[in-house]
Amino acid sequence: MKPPSGTDSLPARLQSPIVGGIDIREVAGCTCLRLRRSSREATRLFDAHLSKVGLTIGQFGLMARLYAVGIFRESISIRDLAKLFGMDATTLVRTLKPLEQQGWIVGEQNPKDRRSRLLTLTKEGRERLAVAMPQWEAAQRELRESIGEPSALALNGMLDLVGQKLQLDLSALDEETTPPI
Repeated sequence: MKPPSGTDSLPARLQSPIVGGIDIREVAGCTCLRLRRSSREATRLFDAHLSKVGLTIGQFGLMARLYAVGIFRESISIRDLAKLFGMDATTLVRTLKPLEQQGWIVGEQNPKDRRSRLLTLTKEGRERLAVAMPQWEAAQRELRESIGEPSALALNGMLDLVGQKLQLDLSALDEETTPPI
């Protein structure tokens, strides 16, 4: 097959840095890509600690949230838990599946809404969470020591702010693009 004409057939080092009218070097400053890279590094750190007790940071976070929910009420729906984490229910269900298989959480049909499942942290789940807490604390301490306490506090504040702003901006965008019924 013959390569297309134009710059597509040139070696990358000879092509223009302009793609779609924008200089490709601007991607180096992409906030989203930087967040994703930092997130992967933090995830690697926490997963290394939590793997000692058979959990990932995502699973640990879900179990911790279910524990907190259990202080105030018996259970929470998958939909409401997904909202708390800012994720879609399908992704959440994939993360929950191994926790259910281990018997650390249980999902039961909502008696008020048969389409909904209510999640609860089991006794075994609470015990696993208690075993995991020191591993999480060690990872948290390592991260804070690595970047410094003032930076950790500033980062948490900025991440909370970004999450709130983007959530508001995206909900406004959804309202603008969603056709009326």
